[in-house]
Amino acid sequence: MADADDRHRTTDGGMAVARAMKAAGVTTIFALHGGHLDAAFKGFLDEGITLVDTRHEACAGHAAEGWARVTGGLGVCMITAGPGFTNALTSMANARLDGVPVLFMAGAPPLREEALNVLQGGVDQIAMARPVVKHAIRITDPHRIADQLANAITIALGGRPGPVFVELPIDVLAKSAELPEVMPKPVAPVPTAPMPEQVDTVVALLKKARRPVAILGGLARYQATQAQVAAFLDTLGIPVVHSSRALGLVDPAHPAYAHDPSAIAVAGAEGQSPDLILMLGSRFGLFLGGRTRTFFPEDAPIVQVHADVAEFGLIHEPAVATTAQVGAFMDAVAAAWDEPAARFHSWRDVLRTAASTVGSEFVEETASGKINPYFATRAAVEGSPEGTSFVLEGGEAGLWAGYHARVAHPGGVLTFGQLGALGIGFGFALGAAYARPGKPVVQITGDGAVGFHLQEFETMVRQRLPIVTVVMNNSCWGQSIHGQQILYGPNYNCLSVLGDIKYHEIAQGFGLYGERVTTLEDIGPAIARAFASGKPGCIDVVIDADLVLPMTSAMLGEAGPDEVMVPYYENFKL
Repeated sequence: MADADDRHRTTDGGMAVARAMKAAGVTTIFALHGGHLDAAFKGFLDEGITLVDTRHEACAGHAAEGWARVTGGLGVCMITAGPGFTNALTSMANARLDGVPVLFMAGAPPLREEALNVLQGGVDQIAMARPVVKHAIRITDPHRIADQLANAITIALGGRPGPVFVELPIDVLAKSAELPEVMPKPVAPVPTAPMPEQVDTVVALLKKARRPVAILGGLARYQATQAQVAAFLDTLGIPVVHSSRALGLVDPAHPAYAHDPSAIAVAGAEGQSPDLILMLGSRFGLFLGGRTRTFFPEDAPIVQVHADVAEFGLIHEPAVATTAQVGAFMDAVAAAWDEPAARFHSWRDVLRTAASTVGSEFVEETASGKINPYFATRAAVEGSPEGTSFVLEGGEAGLWAGYHARVAHPGGVLTFGQLGALGIGFGFALGAAYARPGKPVVQITGDGAVGFHLQEFETMVRQRLPIVTVVMNNSCWGQSIHGQQILYGPNYNCLSVLGDIKYHEIAQGFGLYGERVTTLEDIGPAIARAFASGKPGCIDVVIDADLVLPMTSAMLGEAGPDEVMVPYYENFKL
């Protein structure tokens, strides 16, 4: 029988939104104030939903993304009309490309005044959002708020997760709304298992293989538990590598853990390429070598498990393709496996050894005498407290840190994805801090990316969040200038040089703990002092500007005598 409080009630549209969020289990909403939304904001406060405000709407969107990545659930962002909406478009696109479930809600002028040159009108927000979200809708009837929001969340969480956008005109929020007897709730993703014949085929491929490897992708974060992954790896005895969004699903102490796909490339260079690849919620593309065979030998069959059928055969042709949920696939294959796990342990050890040698070519000394960024980011990771969530910004700083960041909790490494967006770090850090209250967060960023949202230092201070930002400061846009110099010569630069800015002093002005570090051995202690201060912190680390990240060179590629180099993409023939 429905609770008496859930029977027909008349309220306003703003409270209808709040009760719809509460019915969906939403506890935290990232937002920036706008007068269009006050009816909803009051409803959230009345319903006990936490509102987290940022200083920029893009940051609010990225914070909702960060929350979703860490919790494995739905992130929620609410911003005002017009510029508030357009500021959040980047975070919508980022969530879409990375498959992150976020509900974006934005205000709008009154429906009755559409096309009358009103404040923050004249922009078709639905049309602008639609290309970068899974679903976009304008709610025009306050009585439909509850069911349409529940449906939007169902879409965000189902299949391959992603963002949805809901526009809420101010008059719809202000008008009376009749709530249904029982508040509609989102429909949970429908569990799907592989077909028995697919399981038989995969088991047969595994029995034929000598060097199988599992590649966990971002979808696995939402479709598999740590326990399912561990049981699968323990039963089969195979090694596993991760995309950045899947890090934390496997404890780094697990004997199958081989970190990221670079281990496959190292083993392949030593004549030990995999002969079977299990793509578990992962997608082919930039971070897996594109159409190259760096990670995927021609004769290695591919098993691809993914919710989006458009991924099948997009770059590499799979021998087996299934839309089964990643965890259900693992369960089914593990249940059908009847051989000893020790069969693959020697290969597993090969790949783990390969992973441990990645980065071994670097030496601490630099021509400039400044800190080598490889070792600087290692010191930052090693100097962070147990249980830290790491936010790795875009550009070379985050990629250097990616060599080292290892975590034992899902969603514990948050970094840029296919959009290649800079400026995601502050929002991700805020979202991570609220997703795991009281747990430390370390943002590792460059002096270029940190400039996108410096004002969020004030947010961290006002909200007393345990976040330490480590700025790798080389007074330039590192990836940009290195790419330019590879293309046009060592003395060339264009729009890629920055000043020697003391970011720790800027942070101090906002009330953070701040410190500049110029020696490698001081990085860890400086981070410890920042956390011990009881304030958010900013450690400004002066690093060498000349060392080129190997991935920068790899993404640029090399041009043959009959080719023109196209940075970050495939070359074309003359």
